[in-house]
Amino acid sequence: MTHQPNHYNTISFPPVDYETWKKEAELSLKGKSINKLSKLTYENITLKPIYTKEDSEHISFKNEMPGFDTRVRGLRSTGYTKKSWFVSQEIDVQSITEFNEVMKDAISNGQSMIHFSLQRNSNSNNGLSLDSLENMNQAFEGISLANIPVFIDTHSQLVPFLTLVESYVKSVGTPLHLVTGTIGSDPIGSLVEHGKYPVKITEAYNNLAEAIKWAKENHSPLRTILVKGEPYHNGGANAVQELAYTLATVTEYITIFLDKGFTIEEISSRITFSFSVGSNVFMEIAKLRAAKILWSTLVEAFGGNVDSSSLHIHARTSAFTKTIYDPYVNMLRSTTEAFSAIIGGIDSLHVSTFDEPFAKSDTFSRRIARNTQSILKEESHLNRVIDPAGGSWYIESLTNELAEKAWELFKIVEAQGGIYKALKAGIIQDEIKQVWIKRQKNVNLRKDKIVGTNVYANIAETPNIGLQAQTSDLIGKYEEVIMKIPKFRHSESFEKLRNASEEYVRRNGERPKIGLINLGPIPEHKPRADFISGFFEAGGYQVIKNAGYLSVADAIEGTKTMNLSTIVICGKDDAYKEMASAICEELLRMNPEIKLYIAGKQEKEFEEELRNVGISDFIHSHTDCYSFLHQLQYEMGVLPNE
Repeated sequence: MTHQPNHYNTISFPPVDYETWKKEAELSLKGKSINKLSKLTYENITLKPIYTKEDSEHISFKNEMPGFDTRVRGLRSTGYTKKSWFVSQEIDVQSITEFNEVMKDAISNGQSMIHFSLQRNSNSNNGLSLDSLENMNQAFEGISLANIPVFIDTHSQLVPFLTLVESYVKSVGTPLHLVTGTIGSDPIGSLVEHGKYPVKITEAYNNLAEAIKWAKENHSPLRTILVKGEPYHNGGANAVQELAYTLATVTEYITIFLDKGFTIEEISSRITFSFSVGSNVFMEIAKLRAAKILWSTLVEAFGGNVDSSSLHIHARTSAFTKTIYDPYVNMLRSTTEAFSAIIGGIDSLHVSTFDEPFAKSDTFSRRIARNTQSILKEESHLNRVIDPAGGSWYIESLTNELAEKAWELFKIVEAQGGIYKALKAGIIQDEIKQVWIKRQKNVNLRKDKIVGTNVYANIAETPNIGLQAQTSDLIGKYEEVIMKIPKFRHSESFEKLRNASEEYVRRNGERPKIGLINLGPIPEHKPRADFISGFFEAGGYQVIKNAGYLSVADAIEGTKTMNLSTIVICGKDDAYKEMASAICEELLRMNPEIKLYIAGKQEKEFEEELRNVGISDFIHSHTDCYSFLHQLQYEMGVLPNE
C-alpha cells in the first residue's frame, strides 16, 4: 500500500460561493447563460443545474430525524438496518397448483411476502381464483401464513375473501392475529383502471367499512384499504398528479368512514398506499418522500395523532417504462426504479419482470426480478442505510416542491366535489391526457430517449413476439361506469413502426431500406450519417452506408449501385452547397420517383433552393421521428394504405 505524505492530510479547499461557480460554469458554456442548463419537468418544476444550502433553508422538515414528525425520512429511526423492506414479487399465474409451486420456490430464494391478485370475475384472464377452503388448502399447502406477510388485491371481493381467510386459518390452526400484511381493495383505483365496477360506489364504500369492522372485531392487524397510484401513473400522469389523486382518493375513503363512526386512528391503521416508480430517479425518490408529508398533513387535518401519520407504502417498478423490443434493457430500468423506491423509503416492493409487456412471467424472468432486489439488499447493502437521501439539497428541495404542488392540486380536486365526482365529470382523465400528449410528443421527437427503441435500436435482434391489442377482461353487468384512464407504455408508437417493419420482412424476405449519400471523408459526414442511421433504425429500417463520396460523379455512381428509391444526403453544409443540387438533378433525371432528403436543418433560402431541385424534406433533431417514419412506411408499402 502506498502511503501519502502527511501534508496531504492538512490540505483544505476554500468554499466557493454560487456566483463564482456560475461565472466559471458560463465560461465553459462559452458565454451562454447558466439557465440553459435548467430543465422543465412534466410536473412544471424547473430543475436547476446546481442546488445549494439556500434552496433548503425555507423547508419546514429539513431538520427532521428518521422516525419522527412527518416521517419524510422514514417510519423508523433505524431505517432498514433493523427491519428491511419486504421482497414482494407478484405471482401472476392462474393455476392454483402452479401458484403453490412458484410461491414456495420464491420464498426459498429470497421472497419475503406472499403477493398476488384475485381473479376479477369468472371471465378474467388474470388473477387467482380462490373461493373455497379446498382452493385455499391447495394454494397454501406447505406455506404458513403465520410466518410470512401477504399482499393481496381482492378487487371487489374483499369481504367474502376476508371471511374465507378467517375460515382457512382456523381450519389449519393458525391464530388470525398472526396473519399480517395487506388484504384489501381500492374501488376508486379499479374504476379508474377499468372504467367499470360491479357495484355502485356507495356499496363499494360500505364493503370497505365492513372490512375495517371485521378487522377490528377479530383483532386482526391486516390492512384492508388499498390506495393505488398505478392507474394514474400508467396513464401517463406526472408525479404531482399521482400524489394528488391518491390523496384525494384516501380523503374520500376517510370522510365516508368517519361518518360511519370509525376514528381516524382506526382508519389510518388499515391503509396501504401503492405507487408505481418510474425511471426519473430523483423525481421518484422525492415523490415517495412527498407522499409521507402529504399523508401527515392530511391526518393532522382530520385530528389524527402522531402514530396515525405513519404511511405504509408498497411500490412496484413502472409498467409504463417497459419495452417490447430489446427487452433485456427492462432489467436495467427496473433496477434503477427499484433503487429509487428503496431510497424513497418503501415498506414492500415488486420488481416487474423484463418480459412483462408481452408475456406471462416464467421461472427465469421471475428469478431475475427477485434477484434485482437481492442484489440491492445483499450486495449494495441498501438494507444497512438510514435515509441516505436526507439532507440532499436537491432531493429535499424537490420533495418540498412536489408536496406543495400536489397539495394545491388536491385542493382543486376537493373543490370539484372530490375524486369520484371529478372522475365522473372526466376532469381528471382530461388532465392526465394532456400530460400524456406531451410525453408522447417528446418520445416521437426523441427528446425523451428510450434505449433500444427510439434510440440505439438493434434491428438485428430476432423478435419472438408481436404487438397484442389490449382487451378488457371485464365482461358482464357493471353498476358503476366512468371513462377509464387508458394504460399506456411510452414506447408503443415506435413499437408499432418496428412491428410493421418485421411484418414487411416476413412478407418480402428483407427489411425496408434507405440509402445514404455521404459527402466527403468520414470525419466530415459521420456525425450526420450516424444521426440518420439511428433515426431510421428506430423504425426498423436497414440503412445502406458508404465511406463517403468526394465528387458528384462518384455519388451518382454509388447511388446507382444501391438501387434504392429513398435516399438521404449526409455531410457538412459546405458539401451540400457544392454538390447537393447537381446530385439531386441527376438522380431525378434518372428516376423521377426517387425520394431525396437532406440531413440537417439549413438556412431558409438554401432550403428553398434545395426543395426546388428535388429535396423532399430536411431531417434534423427537431423532426418528429415517429410521424416521419409512419408516413414513409405508407409511401414505401411497409404499411398498407388505410
